[in-house]
This record gives sequence, structure tokens and C-alpha cells, in this order.
Amino acid sequence: MIFVLKIAISLIPVLLFLLILILMDSYKLVKPQLLILTIIYGVLAAFIAFLFQRRLAVSTQSLMLFWGPLSEELLKALLPLILLKLKRVAFIVDSAIVGFASGAGFALLENLLYQLTVQDANPLLWIVRGLGTAVMHGGTVAILMILSAYLSERFRTQKMVLFLPGLFSALLIHIAFNMVLAKKIFPAEYVTAAQLIILPLLISVAFTRSEKSLRDWMEQGLESSVRLLNAIRKGHFSETRAGQYVYSLREHLPVEVVADIFCYLQIYLDLTAQAKAHLMLKEQGFPVTTDPEVTDRFRELKNLAKNIGKTGQRAMAPLLQASPRDLWQLYYLEKKNINRKER
Repeated sequence: MIFVLKIAISLIPVLLFLLILILMDSYKLVKPQLLILTIIYGVLAAFIAFLFQRRLAVSTQSLMLFWGPLSEELLKALLPLILLKLKRVAFIVDSAIVGFASGAGFALLENLLYQLTVQDANPLLWIVRGLGTAVMHGGTVAILMILSAYLSERFRTQKMVLFLPGLFSALLIHIAFNMVLAKKIFPAEYVTAAQLIILPLLISVAFTRSEKSLRDWMEQGLESSVRLLNAIRKGHFSETRAGQYVYSLREHLPVEVVADIFCYLQIYLDLTAQAKAHLMLKEQGFPVTTDPEVTDRFRELKNLAKNIGKTGQRAMAPLLQASPRDLWQLYYLEKKNINRKER
């Protein structure tokens, strides 16, 4: 019973916190399968970190204050960052959930291994492990992903250098947490209590700001897409700034390439408008139906992109203004249509 109680105290809080994050997400865009995969990856990351640290020939202090945090944060963040890079997650809320899930999986195995190697019945130790260390592991990756998703959206790129501030922040928090406990600067219960206030507060603020930003982006983007589509369909495209830009390309590109750019833009606007409308309906709890022709339109987009070529695509880029968030919504719409067909 004591063993089961220790496991419950050290494992349940981090899973409960993950559940709270999922419930806070209005859009529920992180699929359960992806969430489970990320937790399993976190467990695997903890196992790799355990093997790596056992072979590392450094002092206990160096391991606790540098090599341990560095290896653990890199391993925990690897899959979440790959998902961000591949546009499987794009919004700050989703990025935070996926990041915390990886950290939760990591904490699950680490605490279990700790249970097997440290025979201590002191309940305070397991409270600190559950409410302190476990939540720290999830919180650092969540903060890393929040910063990475924000910078990717802010600079409209996903270059690896933009992931460094998040990694540095996670590493700093982890090292500070270990240092305070190792040096016994403050009692462990004080550190745990402070962390339980600060980390959830930071993540909660990020969630609130992200959801507002996401809602504004959907409303403004949908309005802009619909307005431009209406201009195209009513024959007023040449009167818009986008239309004037497309027509100016005739001086630099073959006429047939410009015509393909015009077709590409029209299909792209239609698909992005559909994706934003779906997200807005999903947030309000309404059923969402997918256009059966979506797959054909994506296929046509790919063919047009080949015809346009690299030079034409660079010329077309200012029209699309495609941020990682914009590209993700196209992936979401295509994936949703594929899943509907499979059913």
C-alpha cells in the first residue's frame, strides 16, 4: 500500500495538470493519438537519458547542475519541436499541450525509476517528486514550446535558431530548480509551492493570450480571404492591391505562369477560408462538414506549384503571406478530409 501510495503521489499531479491544459483548450486540436504518442515518447526519452547519464563520467554536482538538465531538456523537446517543424502543431496552446505531454511522460518513468532505487518512506519526498520535479519536467517543455511557437509565428519562419530562446529558458528553469534543491537554499516544500504558482501562471497567461490571438487571426483572416475571393468572382480583382501585384508580374514572368499564380491564389484563399470557418464552428461546438472536393483542390494546388516553378513561387509568396499557422490550417483541412473519406 505504501508503494502504491508513493507512486500515486509522485505520478498523478503531472497527469492531472496535463488534463487541465487539455480542458483549457477551446479548440481541442491535439488528437488523442498524438497526445498518447508524445507521452510514450517522453517515457522513451527518460529511458535514454537514464542510460546516457549512467555512462557519463562527471561528478554528481556537474550532472545535477548542467549535464543532466541539458540532456533531459534536449531529449524531452526533440519530438515536440519536430512536430512544430513539420506543422503538425502550430498554435501556442497546442504546442504547450504537446510539450507538457512529453515532459509528463518523462516524469512518469523517472519517478518510477526513483521509486525502485530510493527506499524512502518520507511522504514529503514523494510530494516534492510529484508536485515539484514532475510538474517541472512538463512545465519546462511547455514553456520551450510556447516560446518556439510564438517566435515561429512572429518571424514567419521555423529556423532552428528560433528554438534556442525556448531551450535556454527551459534549461535555466531546470538548472535553477536543481540548484535550489541541491544547495538547500530554500526548503524543498517552499520550492515546490513556488513552482506550482509560477509555472501554471505563466502557462495560463500564454494560453489566454494565445486563444485571443487565435480568435483574432481567424476572424480577420476569414474576412480578408472572403473579401478577396468576392473581388475575384465579381471581376474586381484588378482593383485590389493583390490584383495589381499579380498583373505587374506579367513584366517578369511568362503569361501562363501568371495565370497559374492567379488560379493558385484563388484555390488557396478558398481552402484557407474553409479551414478558418471549420475552426470557428468547432470552437462553438457546431458539427463540421468537409467539402468532398477538398482533396482534388489540394492535388490541383500541388500541380499548379510545379507549373509555377521556384521563381514563380518566390514571386507569389507576398500574396500568400504564409506563416506556420497559415500552413498548418491547410494541413488540418486536408487531414480532416482524408479521415472523413477513410470512415
